[in-house]
Amino acid sequence: MRKMCGFMCVIVILVLTVILAGCSRKVASDENIQCGIMNWQEPSDLEIFPHPALGEWKQYSSLTSMILDLNARNIEYILVPTSVASYLKAQDDSLTVAPGGAGVPTEIRMAVRAEDAELYQVLQTGLRTLRSEGKLDELIKNYITDISLEGFEDIVQREKSYIVGVTGDLPPMDYVAADGIPAGFNVALMKAIGDVMDVSFTFTQVDAPARLSALSSERIDVIFWYGNVQGYTSEKKELLLTDEYYTDMISYVTKSFDMNRILEAMKSK
Repeated sequence: MRKMCGFMCVIVILVLTVILAGCSRKVASDENIQCGIMNWQEPSDLEIFPHPALGEWKQYSSLTSMILDLNARNIEYILVPTSVASYLKAQDDSLTVAPGGAGVPTEIRMAVRAEDAELYQVLQTGLRTLRSEGKLDELIKNYITDISLEGFEDIVQREKSYIVGVTGDLPPMDYVAADGIPAGFNVALMKAIGDVMDVSFTFTQVDAPARLSALSSERIDVIFWYGNVQGYTSEKKELLLTDEYYTDMISYVTKSFDMNRILEAMKSK
């Protein structure tokens, strides 16, 4: 009888050891998951999402470098604006996209220096005119919903001209086309405002983290402001921010990771 009890104890210990070992392997595996996040909007993505649904964040200031790491399997999944996720999926059908959560829309605006009240009014009036005429909705459908990659006619040079800083790294909002010229929704929007307000805008590429310094040093006159996220406030006295002209959500994108694991982890948060 004692031998039987001893044998049963050994069996129980072995079973528990296997279960605990499996649990420890799962925890270690989850902890080793790397996921990409861009940390350049205001407030920063890390303020909004200090912890990923699963794994650990790896920070990027460039979408291009983040996508390279995703394709190389150096990271398992990324968190990006939904417009970007849709664009990436349209370019690479092997990608999987899933909603990144509700309640965190990002309102996209334009920002100018606080002392540039005249330019601010140009942008505000232009935006409101395009909105009232339905042209803003047409641009959104063409460049964001339908992901048009059509080129642009040469910019008409007018008496009033301003320089717009674009990252060229956030398609379909703005990117650098094959001919090296900035393109995308934001570029088309500025051209439309220029036509309405009889001004011209030229574009220069700036790194995302350097946008504010380029604006304050007067190397550029306008930047696109990805901020004013629901539930978060951002006030910069040195800036004038236009009305929002597009509201984006967030999505997860992966090459091969089981997206159900992320969705289940989100439910448990």
